[in-house]
Amino acid sequence: MNRMKKWFLLLLAALSISAVAVAQEFSEDPYEFVLAKLAAEDGKYDEALSRIDKVIARHPDNAVLQFERAMILIDAGRPSLAEAELRKVAAAHPDFFDAQRVLGRLLLDRAGNDKQKIDEALLHLEAAFRLNPDDLGTGMAASQILLSIGRTAEAEKVLATLLERAPDQRALNYNYAQVLNKLGRSEESKQYLERAVQVDPTFGPAILQLIDLYQKENQWRKAADLLQPLINDDPLNLDLQRQQAFFYLRAGLPDKARAAFKTLVDADPKDTRSLYYLAEALNDLEQFEEADKIYRRLLEKTPDDPDLLASFGLSQIGQKKYDDAVKSFQALLALPDLPDNLQMLAKTQLAYVDLQKGNYGAAVDEARPLLIFRDKPNTQAIGVALDALKKQKRYGDAVVLLQPLIDRFGSDPVINARYVEMLLRSGDKDRARVAAATQIKLGGRNVIAVSEAYAQTDQYEPALTMLRDAVKSRPEEIDLQFELGSVYERSGDKKNAEKMFLSILDKQPDHAATLNYLGYMWAESGINLDRAAEMLNRAVSQEPRNGAYVDSLGWVYFQQGKLDLAEKYLTDATRLLPRDATVHEHLGDVFAKRGDVHRALDLYRAALTLEPEPKDEAKLRSKIAELEKQRVTSQR
Repeated sequence: MNRMKKWFLLLLAALSISAVAVAQEFSEDPYEFVLAKLAAEDGKYDEALSRIDKVIARHPDNAVLQFERAMILIDAGRPSLAEAELRKVAAAHPDFFDAQRVLGRLLLDRAGNDKQKIDEALLHLEAAFRLNPDDLGTGMAASQILLSIGRTAEAEKVLATLLERAPDQRALNYNYAQVLNKLGRSEESKQYLERAVQVDPTFGPAILQLIDLYQKENQWRKAADLLQPLINDDPLNLDLQRQQAFFYLRAGLPDKARAAFKTLVDADPKDTRSLYYLAEALNDLEQFEEADKIYRRLLEKTPDDPDLLASFGLSQIGQKKYDDAVKSFQALLALPDLPDNLQMLAKTQLAYVDLQKGNYGAAVDEARPLLIFRDKPNTQAIGVALDALKKQKRYGDAVVLLQPLIDRFGSDPVINARYVEMLLRSGDKDRARVAAATQIKLGGRNVIAVSEAYAQTDQYEPALTMLRDAVKSRPEEIDLQFELGSVYERSGDKKNAEKMFLSILDKQPDHAATLNYLGYMWAESGINLDRAAEMLNRAVSQEPRNGAYVDSLGWVYFQQGKLDLAEKYLTDATRLLPRDATVHEHLGDVFAKRGDVHRALDLYRAALTLEPEPKDEAKLRSKIAELEKQRVTSQR
């Protein structure tokens, strides 16, 4: 087959010779040309050159023949002669695409570090590319030279032209992304890296760069998904699986992370790093008992592992084992050469423990030196200090504490919202209004943060006014509309809240947060229960691990009298949110409705230990008293 194809190509070339020799009715030139090409194919280069020279002697102006002679010289390993031949062809026939292309590649191959030859090669490659912009190889070669000599903007234009013609070529997309990075247009490069991976899901160079970008953007789920084709391709590569599991952990998908790390640990019980991350996943799932066993086992072997001590301390705080947490963080701080980020973490957690224990003065003193870390706000330390001052009603001191941060981080929505809140609590409404007006100009996130500051201080009308104005000026921002609906509801204006949430669902029927908020609002009011159940089922189907959504669905089933379904979903919700007082109260209501006083009381009492809101605490105590009264009565 290959031999037949070769003969066919030679025949085409021969016909081109006969076309210029029409005056010679019985010319043997085509036959002689074919014999020359065949001789070259067989490595008989002197014979090939001899034969083609005879044909050229009769057709001295035929550029095709001269080009073919140069190609034989290249095959014969005589690049200098080939270069001279190609120069003549390109000079006489500048529109001869193949001559420009081959001459450019030949000059490039022979250039070494000779800048003059590289520049000359580029001239011929650019000429060839202008003649045929569909030739990817020539365009790529030209762009690589342009990049190597620092003409990045010109390289970008060449690659952009190629991408218009071959948008699904993986190397083109990848190289274009590199050029955009060099031009300082990194934000544009991601889409081309993503396209390269879409074309070839196992294209390693693009995957590595995308993973780096996704990590910087905290898009951990995307980074995890990106690794799956590589894992499918190399299922024995445990490093890839470990990295993917870590991404799942950081993405807030502890179930997936737990399953992945469990598989890794089962495959290699000595894999202490996977065991450590398994403990972190269990900790995130609030499966503390199992996590504790792993932490203690690991600490027996490496008691001075700083990451392990930090993670264990955070787990103890999550369990409210504050004295144990203090010991862990003090042990961490006692380690030599402790990195500054872990020092900051440990000191911040110790301040947090003092806040939780009611040592408000100590909490403020400990948090004050920690408010800024690596030229960024330490939001947890700031929160500890402010909450401690708020507990003492030292609102003026809170304003003073925040002022240097406001001067330095004037556009940070969280810090500025707390500043507005503390100004309002201290009675300085005029300064609060000025600060809020400044923040409103900075975008939707800042508007939402400041409106929350007003809502937190029960000043709903100013919050509603700024949100209504923001929604009017930014009608495309759903988050602003959702916040407006939320503030309407908290202010007691259920009618306008419902109207706003329905408006959002008209635009985005599957907006999960709105489906949940409106569905729960209706469930609480005992209205539109069938529609609420349908909406909440849609929200849960989107985020089945969202405990708040699962609780809402269980609660609407309770309101419908579907106690079996209510128990199922509310039991799931208590597993997802084991430290949420409202969820435990809801499940207690199910058992109370069924007359299971013992289980209902257990849940109500458990809810009391989980720091419910004051109004909810009073309600729980009332329910407990009523059930205890019933139990006493039934025992008589």
